[in-house]
Amino acid sequence: MKKKSVLFVCTGNVFRSMSAEYCLKQLLSDRGIKGWRVSSAGIEAMPEPVHPKTLEVLEKLGIQKIEHKQKKLTKKMLEDNDVVVAIAKDHLDFIQLKLRHPRVLLFNELALRQRTSIWDIEDTVKDYKTNRKAVEKQIERTVKEIHRKTPQLFQNISERFYLFSDFMNGLISHRNGYPFITLYETKNTIAFMSIDIPSKESGHVLIIPKKRYADFSEIPAKTRNELLEAIQKIGKAVGVYHGGYNILLNNGADAGQYIFHVHFHVILRKRNDGVIIESWNRRNISKKDFIKLNDRLKKEIQRSVVE
Repeated sequence: MKKKSVLFVCTGNVFRSMSAEYCLKQLLSDRGIKGWRVSSAGIEAMPEPVHPKTLEVLEKLGIQKIEHKQKKLTKKMLEDNDVVVAIAKDHLDFIQLKLRHPRVLLFNELALRQRTSIWDIEDTVKDYKTNRKAVEKQIERTVKEIHRKTPQLFQNISERFYLFSDFMNGLISHRNGYPFITLYETKNTIAFMSIDIPSKESGHVLIIPKKRYADFSEIPAKTRNELLEAIQKIGKAVGVYHGGYNILLNNGADAGQYIFHVHFHVILRKRNDGVIIESWNRRNISKKDFIKLNDRLKKEIQRSVVE
C-alpha cells in the first residue's frame, strides 16, 4: 500500500516547518502508526543553521536525535506529496501563485479550521537582531504551539485526505460505528451512503473513484466515465421513490471541499423537503462587463487546455 505523505513548508526550513515535521514524526512513532512519510522544505531555504533553542525545546518535548538537512521547495516535492501544509499565508500564496500548485492548506486551517499563520521570529520580535532573550522566548512559544496542535492536525489530515481510502481498505467505519456499505461498484468506482442525511429525506449517496484524486481534473477518462455511469444508474434507481435528486461536486477548498478525495453527492429530493443546495446573491452586471468576464474565462480555459 502506498504511504500517506505530508510536506510542511515555511521560509527557511530550519524552524517552523522543521518543527512541524519532527512533531508529527514523534506522534506517529509514539502511537505506533506506520505507513506515513513526513518531510519539510523552505521556499527560500538559504543556508543557515538550526537555532540551538529550537533543538533544546524539541528535545524537552521528547524529540531526540534530530538530523535535519535543509531542503528548498520544488514542484516535484509538491507533486510527490498528498498533503501540502503551508505554515503561513505567504508560503501558501507562493505555492499557489508562483508554483501554480492549488492544493495546499494552512497549518492552522488543518489544526483549528482557522485561516491564520504561524509567524516567524522577525514577524513577532521587531528587535530580533539584538534581543536574544525575546527571540528565544518566541522560539519556545512557537515550537510548543506547533507541538500542541499536532494531534488535532493529524486527526484532521487523516479525515480530510484519507477517510474514504480507509473506508475501502476496511481500516475504519463511519462515525459511531455505523457500517460502510457498498451500494454500487465498478472496477474503478464505488458508491456508498453518507451518514449526513437531510432530516426529511431518506438518503444521501456518495460516489467516489477508488483511487484517491484530490481534484476532478486529475481523474483519467476511464474512471471519469465510470463515475458518470454510476451517477446515472443510481439516479435512475432512486427516481422510483423520489421526485428528483441533486448532483453536487465541491472541487477545491474555496468551493467547500472538505474531504480531498473527489466525491459526487447524489442528494435524494422531494418537494418541500427543506434542503437548500446552494443560494447566492445575484449582482447586476453591464453588457460590457459581461463580455469582459467571458473573455477572461475563455483565455483561462484555453491556457489550461494547452497546458
